Amino acid sequence: MDKNENEILSQLFDIASTLSATLDLDTLLKRIGSAAEQLTDAEASSIMLIDETGQNLYFKVATGEKGIVVKKMKIKIGEGIAGWIAQNKKSLIVNDVSKDPRFSGSFDKSSGFQTRSILGVPMMLGDELIGVAEVLNKKDAKEFTEADEKILQSLSSFASVSISNARMVEDQKNFFMYMIEILVQAIESYDPKLIGHTWRVAQITTAISRSLNITGTEYKNLHYAALLHDIGYIMSTKSVSIGQGVVSVQQQDTEKFHTIIGWETVRKINLLSGSAPIIRSHHENYDGTGYPDGLKGDQISISANILHLAEYVDNLRISGMDESKIQELVKMNSGKRFNPVVVDTFLNEVLPLMGTTV
Repeated sequence: MDKNENEILSQLFDIASTLSATLDLDTLLKRIGSAAEQLTDAEASSIMLIDETGQNLYFKVATGEKGIVVKKMKIKIGEGIAGWIAQNKKSLIVNDVSKDPRFSGSFDKSSGFQTRSILGVPMMLGDELIGVAEVLNKKDAKEFTEADEKILQSLSSFASVSISNARMVEDQKNFFMYMIEILVQAIESYDPKLIGHTWRVAQITTAISRSLNITGTEYKNLHYAALLHDIGYIMSTKSVSIGQGVVSVQQQDTEKFHTIIGWETVRKINLLSGSAPIIRSHHENYDGTGYPDGLKGDQISISANILHLAEYVDNLRISGMDESKIQELVKMNSGKRFNPVVVDTFLNEVLPLMGTTV
């Protein structure tokens, strides 16, 4: 029975509307493979991508009874039907594989799947081949048609767009983290004692936040805030030094305003805007004696107070203070500098698990 045109359009529209709504590439490609099977009346489908060497295809998605088995296999470009499609960048319909010399049957022997017919199309990004999409075994002993080929070509175009989007997102993430690393190096360049300080503060911060079940966007914002908490110093020409666990500067105003400068800098960047309030408030004290806004108690976000404690602890360690003395000072400042919940979590949950290597 031929597929109703409205059903085909509905499936294609549904997948198209999903492209911009999800970053889960595997889920989206599985959905495309499932649609390919349904719309072409096939028993199984696969989406294969070119590996890093450019010499082989590997299975990104493989459905059907033996899908898990074949996902562990590779196909050399130029060999087999999928390899031929990749090499020639042409679609191919083979309705009886037993009569086609390009079909080796090696995958059937390894997987136990019996292939009778194949429809395959190249997946292209502009002129670049990125993989091959296939459907296998037309149901009810029927043959794949040119109409099926057009459907699979449309679906493979969606798959190509999905992969392209995923690559761009990954490139953006890599660039973003690279820029953060550069900024961290700039922050730590003020004083040799600060080398590694930012990453240690981030490690303590994330350990406390995990114990407090902080997850998702809030966790991400806190992590970035920890890495960039002293970015405001980059805007200052004043020198920064650490003594007895307390950051000091040649001019007190620089210390007080570096949080505001950091907040002002970061809040203009969309990916970091959620970290900006944490950076601004990470020197606010629980008893209201901190800066820059004199916030008190629950006016201070739990994330800002976690960061405040993490920085305090690492500054004390940099100064060479004994670990038992550090714990004593943290305890003494519960309800003063720090939220008691944050102090209890650090002392009773984080330190016992991670020791002094936090």
